[in-house]
Amino acid sequence: MSDDDSAISISHLTVSYGPNPVLVNVSVEIPRGSVVGIIGPNGAGKSTLIKSVMGFVERDYGTVSIYGEVVEHARGRVAYVPQRGEIDWDFPVTVWDVVLMGRYSHVPWYRSLGARDREIGMTSLRDVGMDSLRGRQIGQLSGGQQQRVFMARALAQESDILLLDEPFAGVDAATERAIASLLNDARNTGKTVLVVHHDLDTAAEFFDRIILLNRRIYAYGPPEQVLEPGLLTEVYGGKVLAFKGNRGSGEAPRV
Repeated sequence: MSDDDSAISISHLTVSYGPNPVLVNVSVEIPRGSVVGIIGPNGAGKSTLIKSVMGFVERDYGTVSIYGEVVEHARGRVAYVPQRGEIDWDFPVTVWDVVLMGRYSHVPWYRSLGARDREIGMTSLRDVGMDSLRGRQIGQLSGGQQQRVFMARALAQESDILLLDEPFAGVDAATERAIASLLNDARNTGKTVLVVHHDLDTAAEFFDRIILLNRRIYAYGPPEQVLEPGLLTEVYGGKVLAFKGNRGSGEAPRV
């Protein structure tokens, strides 16, 4: 893949937390205008990979670039939606406050948000079906509603790349469909999306490509290549449950 085709380029990335390696020699190219999922067992380094792209964790070795630029020079082109467990839901902000946070990077510190920023914020809320709750305190929402609000904040940033850490975890069916639709819309407008995901039943449906990760990359490619019983059994250490993609295959893959 040429530099012109790549949105995110990761080369020989190695990250440790203390003496424990979390990612080892990870190299991958994420093409522009694609929706890519990261799957793997608990502790595989999935969230660390996303945070490395954002520059949130220190690297032992290796490089990460965004459209050919080092991460520090390209952060404005990337929007990040963290796991729900990393957010203080008791903090006294409204839905509207949270979404407008996505516009701050577009406005100098000495200037207030303008009419266009508010218009973009409202459009983003409508896109996720949360405009009617814009005055609600964020902690009063359901888990699915909270996830939608943070999706709206990411959309309001108007970034070229969306990084989502477990956006489908713990949400209701309606929110799952809404997020899946937003991922498709993002792809169709040329955005690149990288998603940490845990549910193999839906992985083939949601993603153009999948990274199978457990400290290192075991496979990367179209879902039909990566969601292969032998690979999944190897990576998940035999702790597998039947999932839809393999039912009727005559084998006993479990995730």
